[in-house]
Formats: sequence, structure tokens, C-alpha cells
Amino acid sequence: MVASLPLRLLLVRPYKQDDAFVERMIATGAEVHRCPVMEIVPVADSLERENIKSRILDFDHYQMAIFVSPIAARLGLDWLEDYWPMLPAGVRFYAVGNSTAEVLRERGIPVEMPTASTDSEGLLELPSLQMVDGEKGLILAGKGGRNLLAEELTRRGVRMDRCELYERQPSNAYVETIESLLMEQRIDLVVAHSGELLKYLFQVLNPDKLQQLLVLPVLVPGERVAELARQSGFQEVLAASSALPEDMVSAIFEWYSNDD
Repeated sequence: MVASLPLRLLLVRPYKQDDAFVERMIATGAEVHRCPVMEIVPVADSLERENIKSRILDFDHYQMAIFVSPIAARLGLDWLEDYWPMLPAGVRFYAVGNSTAEVLRERGIPVEMPTASTDSEGLLELPSLQMVDGEKGLILAGKGGRNLLAEELTRRGVRMDRCELYERQPSNAYVETIESLLMEQRIDLVVAHSGELLKYLFQVLNPDKLQQLLVLPVLVPGERVAELARQSGFQEVLAASSALPEDMVSAIFEWYSNDD
């Protein structure tokens, strides 16, 4: 394995402090251009906030609460702390990935999460989610997104509700920066942590710049997002085993070594 990665990356996910992926890449000598094409905002509509409040007030009616992202965990726990100073007994907490689980652990909440596959499919393999007929579950998430968890758990006999806490919006704040980087050929690898980020990247870029984007290799997590990238027209797609920092970095090392 190479000791350093003199690469120039375009990272399009929303900015986050203490970004382990960015820190690891910079430590290898890579140059990371952080240009978010999406912003995440809490829902502001009064009716939607009343719906959230209703779900939270009924939290003691659920046997399982599933948090799908770190922002869902942070916002959901803030709501719970407002109305449930002491969490009701009998609710099992689940997180789709380790970053999400860490938010719950930081608040002292025991949480179950998949280890072999840190995605919805992995969560559904957990032993405690196999014999769940007659239970009631709540998914805390953003607006939109995948329905796999709700559909499969409903098939297993769970009465599922959804609590939508935030929404994603395309952001063109960095469009000029991205287009300049493309024009000046200062990008070696595009990094998109989800299919939604790919969609927003295409949405905010001027169409005449897309060809310069598509000739670049793109790194995504998992084969599902990789197929979306191929369908979008990317000629070289790198599929990490998950969106975890170590898996994304490992995929870059493997690609860079093979490319040499």
C-alpha cells in the first residue's frame, strides 16, 4: 500500500466539523476541496412540526425507534429531551450507522446497530428485528429517502410510523468553485457519499460542465449508489464497501495502488 496519496479530491457532501474522512485524507497528503451541493435544514412548516410533536408525545407507544442519520439522531433527541426528560422504558433504539449510533451513545442511550453492513439492509439482519410481529416502530429521518426499512418491517408485522425532522435542499453556493476546479483540471477524484448528493451535483452544475465531470473517477459507498453513478454517465466508478471513513479511504488506496 502506498504511503501517501497526492490526490486532489472534490467532496460534495454538507460540511461537518471533525470530519474523519477529510482528516484521514489530508493526513495522507491529499488536497480536499469541500464544496457542498446540498444543505440540510430542520423542517419549519408549522403543520409538519405539529406532526413531529405528535409522534414525540406518543413515544411511549413504540417498541423500537430507528434513527437513520446523525442529524436525525441529534434533532430527534432534542425533541425527545423537550417532552421526555426521562425516556420511557421498553423502547429499543437503533442506528443505521456508527456515526448515528455515536450521537445516541453520547447522550447515554444504549443503541443497536449493524456491524457487517452499515446500511438499512444490515440493520434488518439484526436478531432483535426478526420476530417483531405486533410491535410498533418509529423511523426518525429526513423528508424523502429510502422506504426499505418501513416496507420490510411492515412485512414482518410491525406497525410503522415515520417522523420527518429535516429536509435536504440543493445548494449552489459552491457552483462557481466547482466549475473553476473542473475547468482548470484541478480534480483527480469526485467523492459523493450518497446517491442524493450525485443528484444534486448534476442539478446545480451548468449542463455544459457535465462532460468535464463525467470523465473523472467518482467514489461512492456501496454497489447501489455505484449503479446510480454509472447510470448518470460516470465512466469510472469506485464502490467502497460502506460510507464509513475507513472504508472510503481504503477504496481510494486500493484504486490508487492499482492505477499505479
